[in-house]
Amino acid sequence: MASRSEPGPHDAPDELARSDHGGAGTGSARAARNHEELLRDRRAALRQDQSAVGAAELSRHVLDWARCLDAGERTLREALRDGAARPDAAGPDAAGPGGSEVPVADARALGRAAALLGAAEAAAVLAARSAHTLTAESSVTTTMVSALVPALVAESTAGLGRPVAERTPDSERLRGAVVAQFPWLVHAFAAEEADEAGLAEAVRLGEPLVEVDPSRLNSLSRGGCSPIQALPRLVAGPALGTAPAEVQDLAKSVLAVGDELHRRMAEVPDEPRSTATDRQLAAAYETLYAAAACLGLWAAGAAVGELWLRAALRALLVRLHRLLGEEPPALAPQPAEELLAAGLTAEGPLLPF
Repeated sequence: MASRSEPGPHDAPDELARSDHGGAGTGSARAARNHEELLRDRRAALRQDQSAVGAAELSRHVLDWARCLDAGERTLREALRDGAARPDAAGPDAAGPGGSEVPVADARALGRAAALLGAAEAAAVLAARSAHTLTAESSVTTTMVSALVPALVAESTAGLGRPVAERTPDSERLRGAVVAQFPWLVHAFAAEEADEAGLAEAVRLGEPLVEVDPSRLNSLSRGGCSPIQALPRLVAGPALGTAPAEVQDLAKSVLAVGDELHRRMAEVPDEPRSTATDRQLAAAYETLYAAAACLGLWAAGAAVGELWLRAALRALLVRLHRLLGEEPPALAPQPAEELLAAGLTAEGPLLPF
């Protein structure tokens, strides 16, 4: 099947194939072992020195994700230090960070921002590891995560009244490249095809990774996207079978809206250029990837807590329905966002991974 507009060389994840990522040193450069490490090292450097660049040895994609995540985390920390996300909200009726009184609307905004930023981090970490273990899928994974991370950072910080701008023109180009791969993504999802071995390695955070094999890099991912294609088995499997009821319900809702999303993707005509509606479907697909990353990492034993997972899935589910032009789902009344906000402190870790 012919693609609409195949991603050009600037979209392909060629930089992910480079294994010699030397760091600045005093006479010799230390080679970073993998892209998960690059993401973590980059974020650590940015936290220590916000003017640090040092991009020569890093993948352009991973560097961009790290910068966006750092900007979102700093904004959330500033909001926590100020004590409330929306000063005009009425009524101090919820316990906030550090035990202070924070209006419910503010606590909800803080919790939702933390949940969305955590979801962005989950997607970035999984994509960084997948470059090694699901290399043939990197053309779609790195492209959509490069649009997703700044979008989630922009949405979360806007909810705090401190918006960090999304690079809209670049996101539109990236989403157009994902639209070009819809035929393969739809087919692989319908067949529930997934590289289970590669995915299992990708979700084992901190475990050693093999070097990226450049011969497996392609401009199109004809095998689709394993984290999304594994969702049906994950949702029906034993890992989520023992999860709290709300987590199971949210996971089933994510899968249901994923089915609808793929039905609409299948209806997109095979044309050279994507439309705004097509690119909105690509944005929904990115969001589905973030949900799959959250569920997959949590099910694999990442110690992030059930409360964060609930809040993240709630936020992503609302975003999915909005991007599909549907009414937001009726969510359980438990105050996951407020409870998550109550555990945040400006001095402590804010993102789960």
